Amino acid sequence: MLPKVELPLSVSSLVRERQNRFASKYDPVRLAIEHAALKSTRLDVETRVNGKKPYVSFARLDEDLSPDGNAKTEAVQNETRGLLDQLGFADMGLIREFDLCRFSFGYSRMDSTPVLRDKRGMDMPVRLRLFPPVRNNDASKFPIYVVQQGNEALYVRLKEEVVLQWLQSLNCPDMFTLKEGEKLGAGILSVARPMGPFLDGLPETDTPPAYLYVYTLLHSYAHLLMKYVSEYSGLDLGSLGEYIFPADLAFVVYRNGTTMDLGNLTALWRNSGNSMLSAMLGTKATLCGTGSLCTHRGGACPDCIMVPETSCVAGNKLLSRSVLRSVGGRPRLDTREGSIHGYFDFISK
Repeated sequence: MLPKVELPLSVSSLVRERQNRFASKYDPVRLAIEHAALKSTRLDVETRVNGKKPYVSFARLDEDLSPDGNAKTEAVQNETRGLLDQLGFADMGLIREFDLCRFSFGYSRMDSTPVLRDKRGMDMPVRLRLFPPVRNNDASKFPIYVVQQGNEALYVRLKEEVVLQWLQSLNCPDMFTLKEGEKLGAGILSVARPMGPFLDGLPETDTPPAYLYVYTLLHSYAHLLMKYVSEYSGLDLGSLGEYIFPADLAFVVYRNGTTMDLGNLTALWRNSGNSMLSAMLGTKATLCGTGSLCTHRGGACPDCIMVPETSCVAGNKLLSRSVLRSVGGRPRLDTREGSIHGYFDFISK
């Protein structure tokens, strides 16, 4: 029999009202449940399938990802653990089959949202075109195309204590206080803010929500990882995707191509995993060629951490290099004066 848990009033209210406040892909309660399912079916499973575990932490390699020889494996794992600590990762590893199910029933050529803002001085509605009917004699039946996959993915979970220190430094007006023994995820859920399917109406205010700052941190870090996965694996940036679990401080970067998965992420880690992590630690990783212009606009542009919108779960919104490293400025959601400290500043060297 499952134990009964008494939820805080703020969290129980969120559970009751979340369907009216969140699109499904941003629903923090649903994402917390999905992360729990991912843990029970992949992350915490030690049973091997065809001789391989469903999930391998890079700090605890299996035979397939290990170099030859126990001594070399130990050295590689120690180096990796040091790099993960410097990046503020509590864990990072390979999910061998990350289950995906995507569908599409139409298309638009103008914009991904229902309204095209400020087109010739006015807002214009965007027309959604359904795919042509399967049979010409029955125009009432329109197809929905579905793709199911189980591709490789990289899983990352940030350090809870570092995220908490970083959040406290931002002085968000709705910052929560954790009770003794309470997890950070509970506090994050208690201050969750509405997020519609197109993220229109996001606040730009001098009272920035802590929850949107958490989402921006995870989202920006996922894009940084995607950029380096593409560079070191040879995969096109547009062939990658992301999934974010805000309450669990975790994200997944996966290969979303419809062609056969040839084990590119496995090969990436075997050949140059630690080199990729070292490159992400460099100052160049969070620099931008447009300089102060990008910083003034919130620290995100196509030259730095934006990716093709087909690869981005949030349409390239809620992004900023400033949440990763102190590069000057703030995300667009925060209109207060001055610059913020990035997540890297709070990682013990």
